[in-house]
Amino acid sequence: MKIIERQTYKIVVEDFNNPIIYNGSQLSSQFTANNYDIIGNSILIFRGGMKLSPDEMIDIKDILRESHLNEILISSDDSIHFIIEEFDTQPPNLEIEYYRLRILIQIVIENLKEEGLETKRIGTDIYIEGKKLNVGIATIGASSGKIHFGINVGNTGFPSHVDALGLLEIGMQENQIKDWIVKIAEQYIEEIHKVKEDIVKTRSI
Repeated sequence: MKIIERQTYKIVVEDFNNPIIYNGSQLSSQFTANNYDIIGNSILIFRGGMKLSPDEMIDIKDILRESHLNEILISSDDSIHFIIEEFDTQPPNLEIEYYRLRILIQIVIENLKEEGLETKRIGTDIYIEGKKLNVGIATIGASSGKIHFGINVGNTGFPSHVDALGLLEIGMQENQIKDWIVKIAEQYIEEIHKVKEDIVKTRSI
């Protein structure tokens, strides 16, 4: 495990050789504090599969639209997960958290473009050649906003009704992945910090 401090955030990078399954519990309030002794804004990054039934999901639209298709609606054998928890907006604001999720997604898209890849964004989903690359959701608790963003690495374990792909399939090398992911987290923090700089430099009208 590695901890990186950037601005008002701490990035916790788990060992990618020790897979951790994303099951929705990581979206609970104060997860990084309770499991890593990290207080305040944080981005937890880990690698592993994911498997969520409708009971474990928080996207009501997906549950209503897809629950008849499969017992497991979100799954993969190998993904990278961002768990972002932020305390700087009080009370927590779900709309702001969804804006921030889209900032993260745009950063990922820009980095994919640098790799020569064309993407299409639909909502909070990124598609390459019609195949889905990620999952993303935002939520809030009593004192914090939270984001889960999962980006596929492999190309197996997806629900039968989902046409998806992973980073390895689109040409990324295994030894590139961790540095690429950490760079995205750092760029996200920098964007949030720049917004706050813009706020304090702007005169009211």
